[in-house]
Amino acid sequence: MRVVFLLPGRSPRPAGGFKVVYEHANRLTADGHRVAVVHPWSCEAPASPAERWRGRLWVATNRGRRGWIVPWYELDERVELPLVAHPDAAHLPVADALIATAWQTAPWVAEAAGGPTRGFYFVQGYETWDDPETVRATWRLPLRKIVISRWLEEIADEMGEGSRTSRVPNGVDLEALGVDVPPADRPPRVGALLSPHKGEETVAVLEAARERLPELEAATFGAADRPSGLPEWVRYERLPDRATLRRLYNSCSIFLQASRQEGWGLPGSEAMACGCALVTYDNGGSREYASDGETAVVVAVHEPARLTEAIVALAGDRERRLALASRGRERIAEFTWERAVAAMERVLAGGPAEEDAP
Repeated sequence: MRVVFLLPGRSPRPAGGFKVVYEHANRLTADGHRVAVVHPWSCEAPASPAERWRGRLWVATNRGRRGWIVPWYELDERVELPLVAHPDAAHLPVADALIATAWQTAPWVAEAAGGPTRGFYFVQGYETWDDPETVRATWRLPLRKIVISRWLEEIADEMGEGSRTSRVPNGVDLEALGVDVPPADRPPRVGALLSPHKGEETVAVLEAARERLPELEAATFGAADRPSGLPEWVRYERLPDRATLRRLYNSCSIFLQASRQEGWGLPGSEAMACGCALVTYDNGGSREYASDGETAVVVAVHEPARLTEAIVALAGDRERRLALASRGRERIAEFTWERAVAAMERVLAGGPAEEDAP
């Protein structure tokens, strides 16, 4: 099968949604499919001849520069990485399955799909922070939706798109992630992702917990430079590679996920795979793996004091922390990439995905 993913652009820094697309591309390629991941200069139609020329120049200058196109992820050399100025039908590769990966790309795929080309919309989040009505309109395009969580599936149902929606939960790389330091041997340290777009209350929650527990430590990471004003006692890793991230997770007994909305929540699931007890907002996507009192502590959004309380309580209750960490690891182990890619293959071939979904 010839599979083409259309991304909304190029990401020079790690991004969760891009990472999932690249992982599917690698694994579909390993299964014998021909895969291309298209990176456009812009998803907006050119407004002038000069803009059209700039897009063409960008393509001509950067074509073939694989390490520049995807500088932070190791892609299979067989995965094609075409660049296009604008993703109109004339410039997209021929495909059996053409897949939009963001709301900006969905109209282009809907226009290009038809005949032997099946059109899909891979939905990893509810991207309504920019233009809610435009985003919702893309969900109603005549494309087969592939969502990664029950929460997104419920949104599709509410829009009347349930019959054109399949759920393919993410996989977790259980080879790259795992337990190296027994959870029982870890210090009172909280891990967290720091991002300007997610988890606005993370640092405040960590500081409040530290006031209650002076011995508490924190290990954080992100794609940007160390945030200004971050307390000195909070460790920060910029752009950690896989090995560094695994060590960071394994150094923590608790992981805090304070983002208010997630299509999935990759850091939380990765931390669970490495033996952390998860404290998370009920952000939608994390419901796939975070069940309050069973596999995590789940708090209603906009209640940072309860996040702080959960951290303090877990730090002082070793037995409960270890039980949550153990059950969390068991739950995450169900989300293998083998299962995710098999489900994706079935959907792209025109079949159902649900039979193997956890």
